Amino acid sequence: MATGATPSNGVARHSIWAARLVVFAAFFDLFVQFPTMAPHARNLGASATLVGIVVAVYSITNLFGNLGAGFVLDRWGRRGPIITGLAITALAVLSYAFVQSPEQLLVARAIHGIGAAALTPGAFSIIGDWVASDQRGRAMGLAGAMIAIPAMIGPPAAGILRDAWGADSVFFLDSLVLGVTLLAFVAVTRQLPSRVSRSDAPDDAAEISLPMGRTMISASITLFAVTVGVGVLVAHLPLVLESQGESAARSGFSFAIFALVAILVMASPIGGASDRFGRFVPLLGGLAGVAAGLAVLGIAESYGVIAAGMAVFGLGYGLIFPAATALVTESAGPGRRGMAFGIFYAVYSLGVAIGSAGSGRLVGLYQDSMGLPFFVSAVIVLVAVPIVGVIRRQPAAR
Repeated sequence: MATGATPSNGVARHSIWAARLVVFAAFFDLFVQFPTMAPHARNLGASATLVGIVVAVYSITNLFGNLGAGFVLDRWGRRGPIITGLAITALAVLSYAFVQSPEQLLVARAIHGIGAAALTPGAFSIIGDWVASDQRGRAMGLAGAMIAIPAMIGPPAAGILRDAWGADSVFFLDSLVLGVTLLAFVAVTRQLPSRVSRSDAPDDAAEISLPMGRTMISASITLFAVTVGVGVLVAHLPLVLESQGESAARSGFSFAIFALVAILVMASPIGGASDRFGRFVPLLGGLAGVAAGLAVLGIAESYGVIAAGMAVFGLGYGLIFPAATALVTESAGPGRRGMAFGIFYAVYSLGVAIGSAGSGRLVGLYQDSMGLPFFVSAVIVLVAVPIVGVIRRQPAAR
């Protein structure tokens, strides 16, 4: 454990659930912004270029913030940075309802990205700190379900609220969720030590030595490949459905299928498969499933086939996430676990950004081939399979 005094099992268990609530709030915050931020920026008078910058600046500051947050989490403990991050994020989201210009919105978005950077790495570090090694896959699967649930409910809820009462209502709800999570986290984790003990804190060498052993590299390569596919889905799938004459509701339902299947896998005993069969078996099987789902989407000419492709993608994602996050937990001791998860979620942001931007570029170059972004991302995922397989066979560093 990365902190000094040892809380009771009950306190540790409650803290794990508080960490899962932080994961839910962090990703609810992320997903409700997807259908809301670009129209809000446009309504404030932003040009098309500035709209893109406003949307992207959150990911940019969040990516670099993840890396800085890892150091802070390892040096000063999990609780303080999470509390600070929740407070900054809630205030930044609330400020969206009061900004008067695109430039003000841009500044708020940058602060939002920095504030949110410590939330997910910190929450997963708490879970990794307190869960036994033979239960980490199962525990990370339950935490992963806390990502899939807001992915399923966030965008539709935001769309309904924006249509009924405007974008400000979305920001008020988002800020409320973050504020309630802040209060609950503060109350439940009172007995967790607020600082890292000196025995577990990184020494001077560890401060400049990143946790990049074979387990961390395997998890990062897997996550990057999968999140490139996620980026393609977010940016390109709605365009494909629109070109086929499908409604926006059908687009939202497609993502709900992906999220629901992923939830069922991660929250079921399947989510603990890596505890029984090792981490790499679900990783490789999940990569194959994600690639298959993307390939199905690439050839889909009807909504039924698209729904099937999203279900297969969700199955692969549900296999990968618990195993990958368990690998990250095991890649570093408590004194560097925050940095490990900071790197992991920086890779997550990078993969989504590259997938989103790359799909747009491919469509711009080859406008007659709507399935091409899916096929290219499927190839990227398949390339990761032998790489991870080779890394798996390498002897662990001594």
